[in-house]
Amino acid sequence: MEEARAILLRRYKFSENSLVVIWLTDRYGKVKTTARSAAKPGGPFSGRLELFTVAGIAFKSPKNGDLHTLSEVVVETEALLPATYSTILSASYFSELCNLFTEPMYPVPEVFALLERAWGFLRAQAPSRRAVTHFETELAKSLGIHDPSVPAHRSLATVAHKLPESRLRLLKQLAESP
Repeated sequence: MEEARAILLRRYKFSENSLVVIWLTDRYGKVKTTARSAAKPGGPFSGRLELFTVAGIAFKSPKNGDLHTLSEVVVETEALLPATYSTILSASYFSELCNLFTEPMYPVPEVFALLERAWGFLRAQAPSRRAVTHFETELAKSLGIHDPSVPAHRSLATVAHKLPESRLRLLKQLAESP
């Protein structure tokens, strides 16, 4: 049984009652888990697998493949993000970037720390274009692809071939916000 602090990046249906949940962890990097009966009302993970959740998790390694079995989730309630549209868009974009630039079971503590700092920022104040640029720059530095002569999002796009579409929605929303 493995244990780690984790941030929920993404989740999708696996079966009628189960979910695949993708976490960024402090010790193992990106971890893909199955959460059995998670979509079932009153199930063992009911209400604990919301996007952007910060939690302590426990999971069992598979005999083969990369799909681990989630066995425990302890949510850090003080780490919940405000439910404003611009905050959710920002968190979504940051999560998509982390998912895009990390590999399963490859530790990236500096990327986990960056995302955790971003969550702290989003809990304390409204997102801004400057915060988005800062996150992109710090991510590019963590990945060793930062080129100070070009904007960080271009360095990231060069490696990924395309940045998440949520970036444009986020920047538009931030430009319209007071």
